[in-house]
Amino acid sequence: MLKSLRFGMMGFLLMCLAGNLSAQSGPRSYFMIGLGMQFDLAQLGGTITKDGLDSRNSSVSRDSSGNITGYPLQKAIYAENTLISLKRTTGGAVGAKTSGAMVGGNVNVGYEKEGVFGVPSLFWRINVNYTTKISGGETSSTIMGYKWLDQEWQYTAWTVPTYLGIKLYNAANDTAVYVGAGVNYFHGWWGVSGTINNPGLQTFAPGILGPGGSLISDAPNPGINKENVRFGAHGFGLNWLVGAQTKVTDRGHLFFELETILSAGMGVGGVASVGGASALAPWVAYPVVIGGQTYRVGYKIEI
Repeated sequence: MLKSLRFGMMGFLLMCLAGNLSAQSGPRSYFMIGLGMQFDLAQLGGTITKDGLDSRNSSVSRDSSGNITGYPLQKAIYAENTLISLKRTTGGAVGAKTSGAMVGGNVNVGYEKEGVFGVPSLFWRINVNYTTKISGGETSSTIMGYKWLDQEWQYTAWTVPTYLGIKLYNAANDTAVYVGAGVNYFHGWWGVSGTINNPGLQTFAPGILGPGGSLISDAPNPGINKENVRFGAHGFGLNWLVGAQTKVTDRGHLFFELETILSAGMGVGGVASVGGASALAPWVAYPVVIGGQTYRVGYKIEI
C-alpha cells in the first residue's frame, strides 16, 4: 500500500509539472455519477479463504503433575480451504459450499470544479461513496446432507473523499488524464453471522464427529448458535485517484478511474450467543478496514 502511495504521489508531481502544457479553454464544473467494484472488502479475504480464526479455547498446557489441562485446538471461524480439503478427503461425505472473499459494489456521486487558484488544469472534487457486499463471504458445510456449519460475512461503508488534482488535456480539449489526492471521512462496518452446530455433530455420529472424535474434532465447544457480531469504525483517512475522461456529447464526459481509500479503525462488537462468547469474548475488538481500491466507470455532465 505504501508503494502504491509513493507511485501515486510521484505521478501527481509529474502531472503538476506537465500542467502548463494543457490546452484548457476555460474552467468547467461537473455533476458526476459512477458505478464501481471493490475486491477483498475489509481485507478479510485471507481470513475467509485460508486462515480462519482460532477459538480462545485453544490453549493446551500441563499441570504440576504433567497432566494435560485446558482445551484442544478449536475454531471460531472455519477457513474455506479446510472445508474443501475435508470434502476431497472424505469423498464428498463432508460437503463444502464456498464463495471466496467479499466483493463490493460501489455507487459514487460528486461535484467537480476546474480552475483552482486560477490554474485551468487544476481541479477540486468532493464525492460521496456507498459500498456494500454484492457477492462472496458465504460458507457452509454439510455431513451426509446435514448442515452443521453456516457462515456469512457482511460489509457496508460510506466515505466522503475530497481531492485536489490536475488534468492534462489533449490538443482538442475533449480527453484528459488526471490524478488527485486528498482526505476522506469514513463510516462503516463489517460483520459475521452463523452457526457451528457442535451438539448436532456429536449427536449425528457420537465418538466420530466433534470434539474428541476422529473428524472435525476442532469444532467449538459449546457450539456457536445464530451468532451475529459486527465491528464498526469511523474517522478520517487519506485517498488518491488516477483516471481518464473523454467527451461523448456536447456536455457529457465518460470517465474511468481507480480510486484508493486508505482508512481504518478499531471496532468493538458484542456477541449474541453463549458459544460466541466462549470462542471469542463477550465483547470483541477487531480492526475495521474501510475502503481499498475501487475500479469505477461513470458519467460527468457540465453544469
